Amino acid sequence: MFTLRQLEIFAVLAESSRVIDVAEHLSMSPSAVSMAVRELEKEVGEELFERIGKRLILNERGRLFYQSARNITMSANSLYEGFKADLSGGYLHLAASVTISNYLLPQWIGDYRTSNAQVKVALKTANSTDVIEMVRSGECDLGFIEGHFEEGDIESYVLMKDELIVVGSDPQLEGKTCFIDELLDRRWVLRERGSGTREIFLSRIAPVDKELSIDMEFEHNEAILRYLLHDSQALSCLPRLIVSEELVAKKMFEVTINAHRFEREFRLIWRKEKTLTRVMSDFKGYVSGLKLL
Repeated sequence: MFTLRQLEIFAVLAESSRVIDVAEHLSMSPSAVSMAVRELEKEVGEELFERIGKRLILNERGRLFYQSARNITMSANSLYEGFKADLSGGYLHLAASVTISNYLLPQWIGDYRTSNAQVKVALKTANSTDVIEMVRSGECDLGFIEGHFEEGDIESYVLMKDELIVVGSDPQLEGKTCFIDELLDRRWVLRERGSGTREIFLSRIAPVDKELSIDMEFEHNEAILRYLLHDSQALSCLPRLIVSEELVAKKMFEVTINAHRFEREFRLIWRKEKTLTRVMSDFKGYVSGLKLL
């Protein structure tokens, strides 16, 4: 099989016809140019030039071959030059837990792309458990999760801390402080299994979690929030950042739970053995430097 370099030499010689000129243009010796042409002709099984004195002129088959060879070399040069000219370009495959994906990453990505407009981003949203598996399998480059996890082959960086609060839409909850077992008669609406929010809340209230009446499980915090607004007897544990407006408008009310604080960490994760591309390293450095703690 002929090489791209042989095609390049052939195309330049087809346009010049003088081996010595091609050698000078490509910084090669005349003998190396001649050898490359002979090897190419050997590969295609026929001569492509007529030898007239010191000049090489394309024959009929050579002219036919030149059209395709020229297209290939031009495409290769275009790819090379475009890639070198656009050092800021690249593609990021990200995966993030629901809260980070919906409420934090859009701004982070937007701010990053103001100076890196050529970087394309694909973002998948899943619970923390699934995000970890996406990073581990190589399905995504970088992941964003909630809470602690067994690192093993995964490395992480703590981006910020987040507070979870117990909330409901019943006005009688305003200013309420109580123990968690005083709320066992309420209907609880929580995230699905595997959610970092759910796991943190239930693990912190153990062993009372076994007595909790989990009435429904939703995949998204936004769905839980909308449901609570229509069912005043329901409660949930949600990130403060997603209910802040409803708390100010007194559409939702926070319940302070004695002896419990529900805090978690938002983490950036990546696979230890993964070779990070320039754009992955750049975005990782950008997010790590946001000073969110």
